[in-house]
Order: sequence, then C-alpha cells, then structure tokens
Amino acid sequence: MSAIARDPVTTAATLERWLHQVAGLDEVSVTNVAIPGATGWSNETILFDATWRGDDGPRAHELVARIAPTAHTVFPDRTFATQYEVMRALAGHGQVPMATIHWLERSKEWFDSEFWIMDRIRGDVPSDNPPYAGSGWLHDASPSDQARAWWSGVEAMATIHRLDVDRLALASTTVATGPDPLVSQLDHYERFLTWAEDGRPHPLARRALSWLRTHAVDPPEAGPCLSWGDSRLANLIYRDFEVVAVLDWEMASIADPLLDLGWWIFSDEALTRGAGLERLPGFPTSAETAAGWSELTRRPADALPYYEVLAAFRFTVIMLRMGKLLHDIGLVEDDFAYDNLISQALADKL
Repeated sequence: MSAIARDPVTTAATLERWLHQVAGLDEVSVTNVAIPGATGWSNETILFDATWRGDDGPRAHELVARIAPTAHTVFPDRTFATQYEVMRALAGHGQVPMATIHWLERSKEWFDSEFWIMDRIRGDVPSDNPPYAGSGWLHDASPSDQARAWWSGVEAMATIHRLDVDRLALASTTVATGPDPLVSQLDHYERFLTWAEDGRPHPLARRALSWLRTHAVDPPEAGPCLSWGDSRLANLIYRDFEVVAVLDWEMASIADPLLDLGWWIFSDEALTRGAGLERLPGFPTSAETAAGWSELTRRPADALPYYEVLAAFRFTVIMLRMGKLLHDIGLVEDDFAYDNLISQALADKL
C-alpha cells in the first residue's frame, strides 16, 4: 500500500539529473527504479541502480532514496532531519551496522520534498505483513537460526545503548530531551495523542497515559542514552541470520534504553500472539531477553514491565493516527483507529 504514486521513468530521469547537476557525477544512468508498496507514510522509499564514471571507469551502485513525506504524515513533528542526523552520525561512528548516506538534498524542487541517497544493503528483512511468525524465511528457519536472528537484533540494540552520546556529536535539536527523559516522552506522546485524536478522544489511551504518569519510574542510574525508537525485527536487515543494517530512526531520542527493550518485546508479542500466531520456537522469553540485554549493557532491566506498558501506549497512539489515514483512503472502517490488535494489547497490559 502506497500513499504516493510516482512514475518510474520520470523518477529515473529526475535522479539522473540530480546526480549529474548537484552531485557532480558524469555519464550517469539510473535504472531498475522500484517503489515498495508499503511506502510513503513515515518516508517514501525509492530503490534504484545508478552507474556513473569514476576514476577507473563506469561503476554500478545499488542505492536508496528516502524522501520526506509531504502528505499523510504519521508523526506530528518533522522527523526526517532526526533520521538523517542520527544515521549519518552512526555510520561515521562505525559500531552499529548502518547503510552509508552519500548525499542530502534540502531543496524541494526535485521531488517536492527534501531527500537523501544512501547505499542499499542486500539481505533479508522479517516481514510485518504477512507476519514473520506465520510465514517467510524466519518462520521457516530452524529454531537455532531463529535464536541467532533474535540475539543478533538484541546485540545491535545493545550496541546503540552502549554508545557515548556526547561523542556522536548529534545536533542539539535532533533528539532533544528534557531533564527527565521519561517525562519528556510522556509529554511528547500526550501532544501526539491530542493531535491524532483530532477532537475524538481515545479513552483507553488517555487511561494508559494517566497510569504511566502515576506510576512513573526513576531515571536510570547510568543516565540516558541514544534510543533507536522503533526497535523491531522488521527494522533490521539480516544476512545469514546476523544483522547487517539497522533501519528506521524517525522515533530516535535520548531516553532510558528500556524504552527500546520494552518496544522490542511488546512489538513481537503483539504482532504474533496478538495476531493469533505463536511466537517462533527459537525466540527466547522476555525474561531471558532482558537478562541477555542486561549482560550486554551492564544495565538493570527491573523497570521493563513499566516500559512494556509505555510501548503499548506509544504504539496505540501511532495506530490511532495510522488508522485514521487508512480510513481516509478507504482501507479500514472508522473504528479501526480505536480498536485494533495494538490497542487490545494495551488493554491487556493495563
């Protein structure tokens, strides 16, 4: 499902002109333009091959263009710059497996929005639709390989949490937070909820927000760190069951790293058991995952149950917005925004 329709021939011609006129490349040819079906919501994605003349003759490159959304936006704030700054910093740091970003274009004259171009990483991505727990390469793998994929994802996440945020030199506006990162998260998602409600309250989400404020946990003794934000299996590229790239940073922030661990565990449970499927047999339990993450980060996970509720609340707010967008284009009924497998999982958590 795509919120944006682009002609591949026109898109190829635009990319060729930009690579020549702006990037300064010669003898540019763009081919094999593909726009994945599930694109255009948080970012529009264009896959393409490009050839240009280098010092040693023509060379082929597999690339991705990510274009900032202009309509049907999921998030109330501009997250495109956040993604770019975080990905650029992490790719330069070298510890987290990332795609290299080559260029950023802030002008809107080319695609009616800003965009960046980065390397395309070949590999396997666990699918959300159909769910990876029901079919696909991860479902068909042996339990030992499923466990390898799970733990490789946890290790990638823990690597993010071990980074020295100050050394990343992120722009002050990129992942801004207040004195208490948890309060900042709750304040941000309350604003998001109000915007997504658009005059029609979401009683369950409001009740969850009240619970989260009443039962707020203390800040981590080791201090906050960089949070990936959308820490899910579907945002990882695998090769031989090992992570080769971490994707989708539009929800990145400075926070308690349990924000990511809670999202990781909740998302897997909600998108498998919540969809009437069994978790993959090779996946460890949430307690085993928390213990493994704690060993990797040297941080306690005592407050994880709280952060699983917070994950359910955050995901419910996002689904509220997504449900309204899907309803606007005629794909779901009006009540879907307020009653879906994520909100049902939130009700169970409460």
